[in-house]
Amino acid sequence: MKKHIMTGLVMLLPIALTFWIVTFLINWLTDPFIDMAEVGLTAVGMRDFAGEVVFFWLTRILVLIFILLFICLIGIVGRYVFFTYLMRLGDSILHRIPVISSVYKTSQELIQTILSSENRAFKQVVLAPFPHAESWTIGLVAREVSPVAERVPVFIPTTPNPTSGYLVMYERTRLIPLSLTIEEAFRYIISAGALLPENASFMLPQKEKELS
Repeated sequence: MKKHIMTGLVMLLPIALTFWIVTFLINWLTDPFIDMAEVGLTAVGMRDFAGEVVFFWLTRILVLIFILLFICLIGIVGRYVFFTYLMRLGDSILHRIPVISSVYKTSQELIQTILSSENRAFKQVVLAPFPHAESWTIGLVAREVSPVAERVPVFIPTTPNPTSGYLVMYERTRLIPLSLTIEEAFRYIISAGALLPENASFMLPQKEKELS
């Protein structure tokens, strides 16, 4: 009998303790706002519609929901403001450091140019033979006209820093167009191939599509 009692206590005590703690926390959080919740629910006729026990828990659940929503709102606003402040502070600091500021400004302008929808630096993603004819890498066809006749200027970005790379002049016939956007290509390059585009067949060449 003693063993059975001990087993029962071991099983029931954690459940009882958890219920007591949860109830205490709910009452502690909701008690300051219960009067307002009761007035509001009474005004819409909920006290007459529900029993006393149901009304008791309904007021606490309602207050608890509003508290959680308020906490989430404060968290969202605080996180956005704090993150924005840190970004501006970091940007300001980097712009004031000698040498680093020049590199940072150049990189910043390059990224803004690359990702700007109004002024595209690149117009198409392709597979290009690089660094030799037997290997292939992702390249970005530049929008500028090539200074070399009948050649296409292709930027070959490095991983994981796409702000550096190589500008190679290719014959059009050596390039294979890909069904990939510029943004998807940069995500793929920056992540070193870890972030795959939604289109799993993006690496398949578009033979039917000519290089624009």
